[in-house]
Amino acid sequence: MNLHLISGFLGSGKTTAIQTACKTLMAEGMRVGVITNDQGIKLVDTGFFESHAVPNRQVINGCFCCNYNALDENIQSLIQTNDPDMIFAESVGSCTDIVATVMKPLLQFRKDVTVTVSTFADIQLLYMLFIEKKHLFNDEVQYIYQKQLEEAEIIIVSKIDLVNEETISSVQHFLKDQYQHKRVIYVNGTSEESTMQWLNLITEKNAAIAPASLDIDYDIYGAGEAMLAWLDEEFELFSNNDSAVEDAVSLANNIYRQLINNKLSIGHFKLLINQQLKISYTEMHAAHIPVTIPEAARAEVVLNARVQTDPETLREIISNAMDDLQKEKNCGIKVTNSSAFIPGYPRPTHRIISNMMA
Repeated sequence: MNLHLISGFLGSGKTTAIQTACKTLMAEGMRVGVITNDQGIKLVDTGFFESHAVPNRQVINGCFCCNYNALDENIQSLIQTNDPDMIFAESVGSCTDIVATVMKPLLQFRKDVTVTVSTFADIQLLYMLFIEKKHLFNDEVQYIYQKQLEEAEIIIVSKIDLVNEETISSVQHFLKDQYQHKRVIYVNGTSEESTMQWLNLITEKNAAIAPASLDIDYDIYGAGEAMLAWLDEEFELFSNNDSAVEDAVSLANNIYRQLINNKLSIGHFKLLINQQLKISYTEMHAAHIPVTIPEAARAEVVLNARVQTDPETLREIISNAMDDLQKEKNCGIKVTNSSAFIPGYPRPTHRIISNMMA
């Protein structure tokens, strides 16, 4: 059984590519599974995979490395329940050092799986950080991003459909110069043909050989994670004129505008409406998604926001946007679950530097 670990920064297009890959593979009769991961407990992406009938599990309350045993249990659960040919395990976007803390332990302890690691990178974020040299995130947060690229054996440059040829060319030259010994491919995660190029590359690799473990400063890594606020909310939106879905989209757009107006750097900001419509925003990309599900008097919404700020500020912005919407649209919002926090210091269950346990 093949296990593909997927790393990459928040909003890098991992979930979209995995969903496209699962859809393609399932159409060919293959059995697949997905394990999502987050510091929080209620994930938009888990609901998204469920809505597409993709067998899935989730590792919550911390990254794969700090919850290795939970990852292992979920791998076993998928094997016993669904007997997948392939599992995609999508690491939380603030995580790095995945080779030493996840890949190598899996290779050592699980002889029944082959393991690969792919690292996704949003092409526009690459361009803004390294070509335009914009200071979008604090140094400690950018340290995590750079370590993800440094660790990568294969860099999957995503969202190429959203930029022009000049941007693609500039990023190609940068990566060729700075990461000449790494495999790099360029994909549109919504395209089956493009996504299959990625799958063909990782399945042909020798998955029994792990790349070198990362040289990393955990104090800087932990400080970077602590600069990102996590907010997860579940709420119901009630409309008097059967426009609850449209109102939820309006709320999402307003929150995004407020984050931008407050000059807060966005890792990702996602909503799942009525288990069907997923809306995603990042620092570079606003969502432009038409309402493609039936309107209703009531909408159930899951919201995940990962933003460089403190939890209180993030909660206040979202709460104010909800208040404004209720006044403007004469609708009602009932929050049923809410959590805002910063991630704790990363303490991996295992860390294998070479052939010895650390």
